[in-house]
Amino acid sequence: MDKTMQSSDALEYMCPYCGAINNFERTAIRDMYHEQETSCDCCKKVLGLTPANGIGGRINLIIESLEAEK
Repeated sequence: MDKTMQSSDALEYMCPYCGAINNFERTAIRDMYHEQETSCDCCKKVLGLTPANGIGGRINLIIESLEAEK
């Protein structure tokens, strides 16, 4: 397993609603390619994060809105 995937550092992602930078703990990445539910620390919108393998052993986070827009 690649060292980047074993690290306990947090990954950062940007909220698609408010643009706030949030953290996602690498230890939470246990099910690659399975959506995990979280919420933005700033605006509290519910988001789906799907961890995926990226280039060079890195991890990509695919962010999706889980709340219907009003």
